Amino acid sequence: MKLSKKILLGSIANVLALGAGFIVSQQPISTPVAAATTSNNNTLKLIHGAYVYNKKGKRLTKYRGSWSKTHLCKGTNIKYTGTIQPIEKDSKQYYLLNDDNYNQSWLPYKKINGKYYYSIGHGGYINAANVNEINGQPLYIANATVTVKPKDNHGFSGGYTGSGKSRTLVKPGQKLRVDRITKIPDGNSISKVYRIAGTTDAFIYSGNIKTQPRQQLATYTMYTYVGLKQNSNAYSISSILKPEITNKNITLAKNEDLPVIRELYIWVPKDNKAELFYRLNYYTPEFTSDFHNAITNQLFYIKAADTNYLSGPQLTPANTPEEAQKDAKISTTADKQDLQKLIDQEKTITASANYKNETYVNTYKAQYDEALKQAKAVNSSTSASITEVKEAVWYLTTQQQALVNATKTSNGNVEDTMPVN
Repeated sequence: MKLSKKILLGSIANVLALGAGFIVSQQPISTPVAAATTSNNNTLKLIHGAYVYNKKGKRLTKYRGSWSKTHLCKGTNIKYTGTIQPIEKDSKQYYLLNDDNYNQSWLPYKKINGKYYYSIGHGGYINAANVNEINGQPLYIANATVTVKPKDNHGFSGGYTGSGKSRTLVKPGQKLRVDRITKIPDGNSISKVYRIAGTTDAFIYSGNIKTQPRQQLATYTMYTYVGLKQNSNAYSISSILKPEITNKNITLAKNEDLPVIRELYIWVPKDNKAELFYRLNYYTPEFTSDFHNAITNQLFYIKAADTNYLSGPQLTPANTPEEAQKDAKISTTADKQDLQKLIDQEKTITASANYKNETYVNTYKAQYDEALKQAKAVNSSTSASITEVKEAVWYLTTQQQALVNATKTSNGNVEDTMPVN
């Protein structure tokens, strides 16, 4: 079933962000006289022709003394009033992303009769839906309404998308709200898809939508992605704690986008402080050779300070700096009790139906086997730190739970239940 012809069905276990969003131009509804174009400072740029309204949402017949200024052309830059302000993440319908893609800000808007308006001074307001840049920065929208194309002769007739509670029936001509954008492999090409708002994995191919959203939507990835600001080493915990003994590190290149699954503090003896690290995500659909070499050699950790957040679930530290310092010492048998209990469950897990299910051989079973192998190595080591033991417990626990809880969806796809934090 070609994605270019059908609704995307089932769980998308390998969705990746291959771009940071898109802007789709719209044509102006008429050809009014254009307002004067200004610089990017304190300006809104229009992606669509816009009328000027008053504070009650009524269209003005005259603005700043002229009828011609009551309608602005697509592409016009126009001065706004107000000040850009920081906001809590995902708290506004229209917002700007700052340089690290994490913090958000907004130009305060006025909501009138269910629509959002920016003030342009002199009592005038324009619909935020017609704006695509503020001060030269792309304007993002929390969610947008789109219309599915009608049934056609090219194979599109609607269908189900998503898995579990997100399973959604999409019909030709239906209106949907979408809140994320991403790209996925589609044969020998890459296809753009939108996520349906209120779901975790229900997507619709952009080609099945009549009109694309005007503003940018946040990028979706199943995994958390960070980008390297500079060349950066991938470390093991032992190479961080004992660099004079274990000095095997692999350098990852600047601007590389990396999937990460965990954030924690690790004690850095040479700096006499705890530093924040990300753990690289072991199982992802694609990676570079350097990334592959790093995780193959179990060099899972990169410095958070060397990265910028890009997309996906936002992680929080799994421990504190004080705990990191305490856990830097060599573990005892007592420290390994929880790890030993997990290892002792091997016979039960490998005898389970899910472990023997061929559907899971290359996914959950392989992940569990790898986590178990790593856990046994840490458990048998006489020099493993408490941090390494705790990480082995976390990793084996997540993979064991993923295997035990894995289920098939009604359409036959494997539903991804692997925790990401």
